[in-house]
Amino acid sequence: MWFTAAASGVLLGLTPVVYWLIEHRLRVELDRQLEIDWSLVEAHLELDGSGRIQWRKTSPATPNSPGYAATWFDVWSVGELSLRHWPVDGGPVAEAPNATADPFHSIRLEMGGSARALEKGARVGGREVTLRVFRDESGLHRTLREIAAGFGLGIPLAALLASFGGYLVAGWTLRPISAMTEQARRITSESLGQRLPNPNPHDELGQLATVFNQTLERLENSFESLRRFTADASHELRTPLTALRAIGEVALRNPSDAAALRETLGSMLEEAQRLSDLTDALLLLARFESGRWTLRFEAVELDGLVADVCECLGVLAADRHQTLEINAPMGLVVRADRVPLRQAVMNVLHNAIRHSPPGTRVTIRCFPRGRLAVIEIGDEGPGIAPEHRDRIFDRFYRVDPSRSRQDGGAGLGLAIAKLSIEQLGGGIELESELGKGSRFRISMPAESTQ
Repeated sequence: MWFTAAASGVLLGLTPVVYWLIEHRLRVELDRQLEIDWSLVEAHLELDGSGRIQWRKTSPATPNSPGYAATWFDVWSVGELSLRHWPVDGGPVAEAPNATADPFHSIRLEMGGSARALEKGARVGGREVTLRVFRDESGLHRTLREIAAGFGLGIPLAALLASFGGYLVAGWTLRPISAMTEQARRITSESLGQRLPNPNPHDELGQLATVFNQTLERLENSFESLRRFTADASHELRTPLTALRAIGEVALRNPSDAAALRETLGSMLEEAQRLSDLTDALLLLARFESGRWTLRFEAVELDGLVADVCECLGVLAADRHQTLEINAPMGLVVRADRVPLRQAVMNVLHNAIRHSPPGTRVTIRCFPRGRLAVIEIGDEGPGIAPEHRDRIFDRFYRVDPSRSRQDGGAGLGLAIAKLSIEQLGGGIELESELGKGSRFRISMPAESTQ
């Protein structure tokens, strides 16, 4: 309906313009013919012996000759009619010439109708006269009436065709939307692998379908991640809970042995601590992802941050007879929230210590790289195989699950580190080679370097 209304509006707006252009062109052509008639008639006028104006007697043509028969004219001299040629019935004009600004004008005939006139002064035998030539306007008016009738019939027909064409085009254009709507109704949380049909990804509807399909892909990945996270979290929680239950059942079988009860309580406290650590890690991840962690950015000197982290983890490295080698020059400053940045560095360093053999060296370097400040943590461990590198930052993912659980890890440290660094506007990358250790690089926008 809007298409029909717009098309009709355009046609109605163009109709008077086109009508005026046609009328103007017809009148210009009629005026050009009048100028030719005026020149021909003037060339054939002369004065007779008595001083009256007459048609040139020596002219081979007369006013009724072919080419002149359709020419109407009259000659006025000193306000009196001197000569008139009106070869058809219908009544000549009665009024005398009336000087106007425009020599071309239309006049009414005595018997009805109108004629187009050209009125100009001429000189005949030294006498000033007024010569008027006429052309019948009935043909012009008839043509304009036919054009108006054509517009009157054509505009409704054009509106009807526009309505029919608009209906077909709209149906053809909206058919993909109907198909996408039907497909979208069938997609549920259990069938997120389905996609909307997209026959032409380059037009507007195709781009819309592409965006929806990309959204569905992200939702599918999120749901899959959520399912995997739920399964992994349940498994991680079930392990210490099962251990707690088993230890308690064993203790109940022999309640009189005080030494055994103390050992049992110690084991139960260790499992409870694991549960607490796991809960804290899950809560930290949830707070980061929900945006409820309010970041407080400040200038953080990396040398002091690295020294603080190494001091906290130095006991763990000493127990494993490992050496922490620090190379953090002063003056390297980043703008970040110190708490999550410290947690990320600690998680990465703790991971390097846990997976490095006893007696090896763990290096912590800080250096500028362009507009970034980099914290590199390297170890001399077994390295990470290529098939594990893309998933090393996933939650609950372990290269060696049994060893990690035994060491107390839940597979969340690197995931928390990656999420923390990304929240701070930085990035973390891994470089590893089997048998030659691994290097984790944390990159943050540098505030100032020296």
